[in-house]
Amino acid sequence: MHIRFVSAIAFAIVAAAALAPQALAVDVNDIGFVDQSAIGSLPQYQAAQQQFAQFRDQTARDFQAAIKGKGQADQQRIYGDFNQKLAARQHELFDPLLARAQTAIALVAAQKSLSVVVDKQIVIFGGQDITKDVLGAIGQSGVIVPPVNTPPPSEVGYVDQTQIDALPKAKAAADAFAAARQQLGQEMNKELQGKSQADQAAIVQQFNQKLKDEQTKDIQPINDMVEKAISQVARKRKLLLVVDMADRVYGGTDVTTDVVAALK
Repeated sequence: MHIRFVSAIAFAIVAAAALAPQALAVDVNDIGFVDQSAIGSLPQYQAAQQQFAQFRDQTARDFQAAIKGKGQADQQRIYGDFNQKLAARQHELFDPLLARAQTAIALVAAQKSLSVVVDKQIVIFGGQDITKDVLGAIGQSGVIVPPVNTPPPSEVGYVDQTQIDALPKAKAAADAFAAARQQLGQEMNKELQGKSQADQAAIVQQFNQKLKDEQTKDIQPINDMVEKAISQVARKRKLLLVVDMADRVYGGTDVTTDVVAALK
């Protein structure tokens, strides 16, 4: 159900956040997980996806017709208008479905006394799989009654990586890496011209190594700072682990503010 765009820095933040984010291996009874892809595969979600795809395709055709012969300023204005139409249609189709799914997850979590629910993709061992219960709650007729109580305190924390990406230090590192990548790409394209297939393969290999070295120079120092900050906050808050907010589905302890403060 998530649509995620992960930057080079953000990806490393996820890796630092949970120490082993792709392998959440803590066997704790109050941790649950849900397969969000199974929710997204429900007929009502598939129907909404199809409706949105049709609307998006028609909107793209209308946009091309609308900007024909227009100046750049008018094209930008039209582009903004069409993006608003797309966003409005997306909210119209998916917000009710997402709200129902979220309420179903909260209800099942409350029934099973879970303090946090994460996405199944980061779990290898441990926790309770509540996917079937959630699908059953979503599929029941009528309104899903949300739980009265809020989730109990959790030893699982989460961090909003977008807020960390927005910090001046992180943005500067990302910009430096992007500029270097563009420059290296331009140099590689010039070198590839007129070369044999074997020479081209060697040039591409050199490019990849240079890019890796540049990433180590620009991105790694920020990653190390983030890892240290998250570790310090986790110990201070007595958390078992910290995951990326995109992998947290329900409950958990938000430590974003603490981590951001530690990085400033």
